[in-house]
This record gives sequence, C-alpha cells and structure tokens, in this order.
Amino acid sequence: MIMSRRSALLFLSSVFFLSGAQGLAQTRAALSPDEALKRAIANEAQLKLAESNFTYRQEILVQAIGEAGTVRAQLHRVSEVTYDDLGKRVEKILEYPPSNLVAALGLLQVDFKNLLGVEPFFLTTTTLPLYAVKFVERQKLDELQTLVFALQPADAKTAAQLRDKGEHLFAGKVWIDEQDYEIVKIEGRAVTVKEDRARFPKFECYRENVDSGIWLPAMVMADDVLDFPRYDLPVRMKINYSNFKRVKNKK
Repeated sequence: MIMSRRSALLFLSSVFFLSGAQGLAQTRAALSPDEALKRAIANEAQLKLAESNFTYRQEILVQAIGEAGTVRAQLHRVSEVTYDDLGKRVEKILEYPPSNLVAALGLLQVDFKNLLGVEPFFLTTTTLPLYAVKFVERQKLDELQTLVFALQPADAKTAAQLRDKGEHLFAGKVWIDEQDYEIVKIEGRAVTVKEDRARFPKFECYRENVDSGIWLPAMVMADDVLDFPRYDLPVRMKINYSNFKRVKNKK
C-alpha cells in the first residue's frame, strides 16, 4: 500500500529519532545554509553510489484522469530491483497487468526510468553550476528540522542544449535536514518548453532513512495536468519504494 503524505512524514520522523538519538544527545553548532547545501551536495554523489548496494521493491501507479475525477486509464506495475547470479543489476517484474494507459497518452511505450524527467540524485557537485540556488527558510518538516532551497536553471541556453540530448533540468525546491545534511524532500518538475514532445508532472518526493545516514527515495506523488500541444491531460502518479535490503556479497 502506498503511504499518504502525512503517513510518510510521520514515518520519516520516527526513523529520524531512532537513527539520530545518539547525535541528538551531543550538542553541535548548526551549519550555515551555504555550508549545509555544500554538505548535502557532496552527500548526493555518495547516495547515488550507495543506492546500488540495496535491493528494493518498486510499485508504480499512473492514472489518466477524465471528467469529474474518474480514472480514464491506468497503469500499475510492481517490480523488484535486485542482482542476478552474476552480480548484474536487474529489474524483475512481479505484477504488470495489461493497461490502456499507453494508448491514452499517445505513446508507443512508457519510459519507466524517466517518468519524472529527472534522476533521483540530480543535484551533485557536477550539476550544481547548472542551477541558480536560493536559500528560502528554515522549516520544520513534521519533526525534522530542515533548510529549504529554491532551484531554477541558471542558463536557458544550457537548458535547451540538454533538452536536445533528452536531458532536463529541475525547477522547484529541496529540503535538507539539519541532522544528516541529506535531501529529505524534493518538490518541483522537470523543465520543458512548448516545442518539447515530452511532458512531466510536478511531483513531491520523500526520502527514507534506510540505513545510518542513507536517505533514499521512498515515495513520489504527482497530481498535475500535462499540457500537450493539442490537448491537456490530467494525471495522477504514485511511486512507492520499499523493502530496502543492503546487499552483503555483491560481486
């Protein structure tokens, strides 16, 4: 079952207290927003590598919404990201019933790795120069003390060049917790223009502390209208990541 936004925050909070009890017992000076951002950006690259050391279950639900909020078409897919006997990263499909969503979207197939238009760990020391970043405020995210930053593409020309390669920059906000200095929430969308064929919804992504100091995506939610050139399509999307297990003997 996919968690609600409130349930996800409560879950993140409980994990935070369990994993951070020792840290809370020690007094330490909080980093400035700029220092916290640098710490979080450095951690993103490490998290991208750490993600490959875990297996997990992924459940995707995408719905095209019709009149009066009815579900016009939907796609439901459950898989397990794991390793085969040779140590190769593989995705095993557990459930994938026939769907009429692809036809409703006017697509030949769904790109499951690019549903949101941006990678889960898109903000690293390499990509940071592509963005204009502004500190917004300190905010309590349920029981987490966080720093909120707004991001916009720094240069329209560079963004256009990346789109020509099938890559998209992000516009929105990120929340960095002041305990592990990790990004715990992302809200925004991949940047597109009218000439682009692709459309991506505005989304919220919540991360979970799956191991000591390792925050990986746990839930993604989107409820938006995709403005295709000839029509608008309301969509809802839920992606749930669960059952994280560290690989002990990865080849």
